[in-house]
Amino acid sequence: MARGNKEIIAKLEQIVGPEYVSNEEANLIPYSWDLTWAEPRMPDYVVMPKTVTEIQRILRLANHQKIPVIPYVNATNIGGLCVPEEGGIIMDLKRMDQIIKIDPETCYAIIEPGVSHAQLSAALKATNPQWEGFEFSKGFEFGWGVHPASASVLAMAINHGIGHLNGRIGINSQLLSSMEVVLPTAEVVKLGSCAYSDSWHSFLPLPRMDGLFTGWMGTTGIVTKLGIWIFPIRPYRDVLTIAAASAKDITKYMVHWRHYSLCDEVTAVSWWLAQIPITFPYKEKPKDAPEFFSYTVISGWSEEELEYKRKMWKKVVQEEKARGTQLIDFEYPEEAKRGRTELPSRIVGSTKNYSKSCGGGLAWPGTFAPCKSWPILYEKWKEIYIRHGLSPATRFTDYQGAHYGMLRCMTPFDKRNPESVKAARNAMVECVRAGIPLGMLPYKPPVEYMNELNAAADAGYVYLMTKIKDMLDPNNIMNPGKLGIR
Repeated sequence: MARGNKEIIAKLEQIVGPEYVSNEEANLIPYSWDLTWAEPRMPDYVVMPKTVTEIQRILRLANHQKIPVIPYVNATNIGGLCVPEEGGIIMDLKRMDQIIKIDPETCYAIIEPGVSHAQLSAALKATNPQWEGFEFSKGFEFGWGVHPASASVLAMAINHGIGHLNGRIGINSQLLSSMEVVLPTAEVVKLGSCAYSDSWHSFLPLPRMDGLFTGWMGTTGIVTKLGIWIFPIRPYRDVLTIAAASAKDITKYMVHWRHYSLCDEVTAVSWWLAQIPITFPYKEKPKDAPEFFSYTVISGWSEEELEYKRKMWKKVVQEEKARGTQLIDFEYPEEAKRGRTELPSRIVGSTKNYSKSCGGGLAWPGTFAPCKSWPILYEKWKEIYIRHGLSPATRFTDYQGAHYGMLRCMTPFDKRNPESVKAARNAMVECVRAGIPLGMLPYKPPVEYMNELNAAADAGYVYLMTKIKDMLDPNNIMNPGKLGIR
């Protein structure tokens, strides 16, 4: 069964070719849903452009016909971000999958939207630094997350995705260096150093206009090329582990340890998240089990450097124990260690780890919050989750210091059961509502979360966000409805 308008289909076919556009429901259904509670909504068309010129022509058509356009790539989206609110055109960017350049001297790469983490990782590992006297053969890396290796690097980066180098160099959106964007009105702009030369090394010291396209969830334009910083792979790595009796105790340890800025990442997971798959429905934690388990990844250029970091870590653990912090020794499984030090990996981040036993639903509240709020919010969230029959499968991760970091509760639920979906949805919205006054800001937020944020936001902030959206997208065609304002 076909949807939409025959004239629109004909024009889209003229732009990209008949094999790369469809309005048949069988082809549209995969674009109508994701793992979250978002109600399935059908687009009217799917189109797969290959070039910037094709994107421009599609956007001109969409503006003329007032048809929504939803950017989409690699099918790992979550939060309902690519589920159309008002039908329209899904613009699937997977054919734009070129690694345009890897500069091993200035340490950046230029990629298109369809480049996956696995694809970029393989290319970077095959690229060696070219500095005289620097003997090294392991290549480069970016911030690989525990998400599927098929995920889009560009989409993750511009939406503040996290990676395995959070602690040392920050989240992925802090590693951007330049970008090319097609505006909703079809003009092409370059931002950063690439606006002035062929070098894509930095946004600074220019005005940070890239902020108009990071964190906006595809509502202000389509990023078609992205410059990202890359880093030489350090040859020595290890995983150090500790557990704690409470969220308060694990937070005290993590903040203390992060002040030294010696690790690539430090993360803690509650007992429920440590179970594979997450227990669903709620299961009580054994009384003798720690509340939280923490791992920290360290890396270095020599075994001596690694040994120094181990020494400092042991010092932190000993000092915290002396202060009465209830830390508990435990050994991390070898397979888990490999998963954390050999990213991107199929060992971790698999959807089955989270939702295999429950019926295919997955979402979360979170993610960014000041570290001091973690224990307070965890106890609030734990009460909310247990009340709704869900496991408080919570993760804490520091971002480049002890200032703030991840507070996230992975939430499997049964998408086949409306009551299960409702319970998960209500619990997560309640958690967001509880978290905002304590500094929590959800990332990749579903519309329900945006509504909570907008209700609590400074009026001037909402005004400015609305004004920017209206200026860039006067016909409101770009992923409309996702910001809770347009």
